[in-house]
Amino acid sequence: MTVSHPCALLDRLLLQGKESPWLEFKLNCPDEKEIGSYISALSNSAMLQDKDRAFLVFGIEDRTLKRAGTKVKLATLKVRGEGLQNWLARMIDPPLKLEFHDFNCEGLDFAIIEIEPSYYKPVKSEGTAYIRIGEHKKKLADQPEFERSLWLATGRRKFEDAIAASNVSASQVLQLLKAEPFYRLRDQPIPESTDLVLRNFLDNKIIYDELDGTYSITNLGAMLLAADISQFPSVSRKTVRVIQYRGIDVSNAYPEIEGKMGYAVGFEGLIDFVSKKTEQRETIVSGVRRNVPTIPAIAIREFIANALIHQDLSAAGSGPIIEIFSNRIEISSPGGPLGEINRLIDDAPRSRNEKLARSMRDLNLCEERGKGLDKSIAAIEAFSAIEKINLPAPFFRTTTNGFVVTLFGPRPFREQTKEDRIRACYQHCVLGYLKGEYMSNSTLRSRFSLDDDDYQAVSAVISDTLKGGLIVAADAQQGRRNARYVPIWAKQNMTA
Repeated sequence: MTVSHPCALLDRLLLQGKESPWLEFKLNCPDEKEIGSYISALSNSAMLQDKDRAFLVFGIEDRTLKRAGTKVKLATLKVRGEGLQNWLARMIDPPLKLEFHDFNCEGLDFAIIEIEPSYYKPVKSEGTAYIRIGEHKKKLADQPEFERSLWLATGRRKFEDAIAASNVSASQVLQLLKAEPFYRLRDQPIPESTDLVLRNFLDNKIIYDELDGTYSITNLGAMLLAADISQFPSVSRKTVRVIQYRGIDVSNAYPEIEGKMGYAVGFEGLIDFVSKKTEQRETIVSGVRRNVPTIPAIAIREFIANALIHQDLSAAGSGPIIEIFSNRIEISSPGGPLGEINRLIDDAPRSRNEKLARSMRDLNLCEERGKGLDKSIAAIEAFSAIEKINLPAPFFRTTTNGFVVTLFGPRPFREQTKEDRIRACYQHCVLGYLKGEYMSNSTLRSRFSLDDDDYQAVSAVISDTLKGGLIVAADAQQGRRNARYVPIWAKQNMTA
C-alpha cells in the first residue's frame, strides 16, 4: 500500500538521528548499479535487526542529515539502459516487495525506496548477498557470523508478521479491514466501541500499534480480513483463483474468477460457489427435492482451507488455484507437501504458516489441527457407502512449483483404474487403523459400495495393494478369507 504522507515518513526516519543497518541516507545516486547491492544489504540487515522494513533515502546528507533535495527520480531512473523496477526484478533474489516514493517537501525533491526483508533466505543482488556492518556495506560471504545469524533469523521470522500497510489511522483500519466476519465466525457480537475492536485486532496480530496515533496492518490481517485485497500489494497475489471448465480438460474454460477479499471475509462464499459448480445429484432433503453436490461439503471445505493454510507464502506472484472440471476438482497451492504423500493422513500435523493456521482455526474456518484431512476422507468413504455412488479416493501429487489435491466425482468401481482402487484401499486401511480397527475384504467392499458377490474383485485390489508395499497382513498366520490388514508403517512400528 502506497505511503499516504511520504513527507511524514521522511520526518520519522530523520528522527533516528543517524544511519543504521536498516537505514541509508544518500544525497544523490552516484552509481545506479549499486542500488541493488544496497537493497540486498538493507533487507538482510533489517531481518537481523528484527525490522519489518528498511529504507534507502535520497536527498539527505548522510553525515549532517541536512535536507538538501535530490536529482534522483525513481520512476524514470535507468540502470544500464533498463528501467529501475525491471532491472531490480531481474537482479534481486528472492523477489522482494519494494515501494518507490518520489515526492516534494517544502520545495525540495526526495526519493525513498521502501524494502521488505526476505522471510526464507538471504537476499542477493546479481548473485551476491550483502550486509550492513554499522554504516558500511559488506559482502555477506566475508562475514560468516552474520551469515549464520541471518539464516537463523529468516527461520524465525514469518511472512504473516510483515507489514502490509503502514501508518494508517484507526478509521482507515476499519475501512481497509472487515471487522464483522472476525466476530461472526467466532459467534461473538461486534463491540460497539471502536477501541475494543482495535484492541482485539492488536491481540490477534492483525495490526500493530505504531505508538504515534497510527497503526500498521500485518500481512496476516490483510490476508484474513481485507475488504479489497488489491489495496495490499504484499498479499494481493495470494488470493484464490477459480477456473471452471466445460468438460474434463482445459480446452474450454469459463472466464476466470479471482478473489477480491481476505480469506475470512470471502471463505464461506467461496465454498458455496465451488460446491454449486461441482457435479450435482438430485435427492430429498427434509422432504424437499434438491440438487446437492456429489462431493461432500466437508471435503471441499477442508481441502480448500488446507491449500490456503499450507501454501508457501514466500512464493512470489502465486496463490491457491481451484479448477473445476465436469468430473473432478483440482486444488493447487504453491509449495510442496510438508511430509510424505502416503503419510499425510496419519502424520503429525505441521504448518508452514502457523499463525495463519491458528487464526483460521480460531475463526472456525477449518477443523482442529490435524483432524480435517482424516474427516474429509472419512466423509468421502461414508458418502460412497451410504449413497451408493462410488467416489474415488482423493489423489495427492506434487508439481514443479506446488502441490495438487484432486477430488473426484462419482465413478463406478468397474470404471476406476487400478491406481484408483489401490489408493482407496490404502486410505481406507489407514483410516481404520487410526480408529483402532482393521481393514478386511468386508470393510473394503463397503467402501466400494459392492456386494458380497464381489469378494474376488476386492481380493484382487487387496493383493495389488500388498504388492505395492502399502499394506500388510495384521497377523501372518491368519486365513485369507478372514484376513485383516494394517498400513505397512503400522506393522513396522509394532515390530520395531
